[in-house]
Amino acid sequence: MENSKRRDFIKTVGPGLLFASTAIGTSHLVLSTRAGAHHGLIFILIIVGTLLLKYPFYEFGPRYVAATGNSLIKGYKHQGDWAVYLFLAVISINMFAVTGAIAAVSAGLLSTMIGIKASIPHLVGIVIGVTVLILLIGGYSFLDIFIKVLSVILLITVSIAFTAVLMNGPIVKNPDFIAPKLLEGTGLALLVSLIGWMPAGMEASTMHSIWVVEKMKDTNYKPSLSESLFDFNLGFIFTTILALMFLTIGAFTVFGSGLLLEGNATQFSNQLLQIFVSNLGNWSYWIIAIAAFGTIYGTLITVLDAFTRSFIRGILVLYNDNKSEQEKNKLLQRNYKILLPILGLGAFALFYFSAASMLKILQLATIIAFLTSPIIAFLNVKAINSKEVSLEYKPPSVLIILAYFGLIASILFSLYYVYTLF
Repeated sequence: MENSKRRDFIKTVGPGLLFASTAIGTSHLVLSTRAGAHHGLIFILIIVGTLLLKYPFYEFGPRYVAATGNSLIKGYKHQGDWAVYLFLAVISINMFAVTGAIAAVSAGLLSTMIGIKASIPHLVGIVIGVTVLILLIGGYSFLDIFIKVLSVILLITVSIAFTAVLMNGPIVKNPDFIAPKLLEGTGLALLVSLIGWMPAGMEASTMHSIWVVEKMKDTNYKPSLSESLFDFNLGFIFTTILALMFLTIGAFTVFGSGLLLEGNATQFSNQLLQIFVSNLGNWSYWIIAIAAFGTIYGTLITVLDAFTRSFIRGILVLYNDNKSEQEKNKLLQRNYKILLPILGLGAFALFYFSAASMLKILQLATIIAFLTSPIIAFLNVKAINSKEVSLEYKPPSVLIILAYFGLIASILFSLYYVYTLF
């Protein structure tokens, strides 16, 4: 019995960690660290509040798969073709900017760590090219194993850095230091970016549901609702803990000094690593470097896979939904090999022509994610409340109430942000 439970656990765990990996690069290493560095620990309340209000929309992903055996995209299709087109529009706006910015940070960290002399744009192209090749050769099975190994490495290295920072204590503030204002200018842009991408863009809920379906096909095992939710909650807890760790690291090592984590990919990476070395000592360099690169590269490989699978599944649902599962799987595999390199090339081109503005590209993508998140949230609520989901799989009323409250809050804050722009 114990061996059977262990096998079922292994067959189930994976999509939740992929979800966490999608989140921890952008919202954690970059945005959470910058939030702590620029504004201090006040962002603990913002991060926890954001995660609480957005939790139901992500949880509806594995719940819908457990109830129907299909991803949320099929749930959008049941609402009408307009819902699928709306979803495809959202990810089309985001995927090139997000992938390009994450690849830029990966290349910047790699250049800083190893001292590669190649220009950052060329290095970005190499990083994206290698990652695309890995996914084309290894597919979902490799991605699943890779992220599990990477998650263990991340937890160890980030925990060591976090413990060292706590033991060292916060830096002594500059007497002339004045914290930037939170609700205007660059402070508001950072706040909106973090909320929009904490723990990830709302489309990650759909991506997670796709990974659950892929895991079912890969293992030939359909998890129960409790097993699917355990896997999801494991990833959600993992991403929550790491978000608070990165926030604290930024607050303890930078906040009060007047230093701002800005600049292009190389400048940002150099600043990040030098902050740790100057505060903790030379012994911390490789621990921080491995944690930082693992964090951001794990996100790069998962978003490349996720955006590609999401877009193709959206197209298949619209135009090939009447085909057999075998035919759809063949179309998915064939089109995956076509679209993945296109996404890589598009992301590289976007970065290449704006290489001096890595953080601006990322800020643009995360603000767009913030403004479009109510759309995906609304579609998710409609999907989980649809007739396709039987009563025993319906979420408890407290989750539904929290979802509507979160939806209203995100719409109001989006309107407020748009108002400040004018």
